[in-house]
Amino acid sequence: MTEPPRFLQSIYSKYPDDQSPKEVFIQAAGHSYSGVGDRHVVIWWKNGEVADDDGVSKTVTQVIQLTGQAGNYAFYHPVSLLCSRVTVDTTENLQISMGTFTREQRDQMAAFAKDIVYDRKSVVNGCRVWTRDLFEAMVKAGLMSQDLFEKIDVAIPLVLRRPELKA
Repeated sequence: MTEPPRFLQSIYSKYPDDQSPKEVFIQAAGHSYSGVGDRHVVIWWKNGEVADDDGVSKTVTQVIQLTGQAGNYAFYHPVSLLCSRVTVDTTENLQISMGTFTREQRDQMAAFAKDIVYDRKSVVNGCRVWTRDLFEAMVKAGLMSQDLFEKIDVAIPLVLRRPELKA
């Protein structure tokens, strides 16, 4: 899979995924969506805890997401990031549990994510469209129930793919 650029500051090589079952979440920016502009979403799970140089506990999260913004999207995997416990536990963003996934299921989700076709220069189909495509593949494969997909779609909402704009 594609290595992330340095700006993502992935620490996956130091804190990789393991074989244990893990609770997986989808997080969407903010607790609600006004319907205006983009709303970033990210799928994540905990790969561990680590203390920083000041002894403050931080959570290592592995993420699956379409990064970037309109006109400049990319997908990188695997990516693990260091987050403060406050960010993970008392986030100001919407968090929905997708359930507990085995390592095999997380790897299958990542493989589906890698196979999602997207236009990296799109200005109409962003990360919520990409995530909808991923979740539809997961429902089809039995990794996610249709009910959970619909619950997430209503809460975020995930956007339907639209035709790309012609230049």
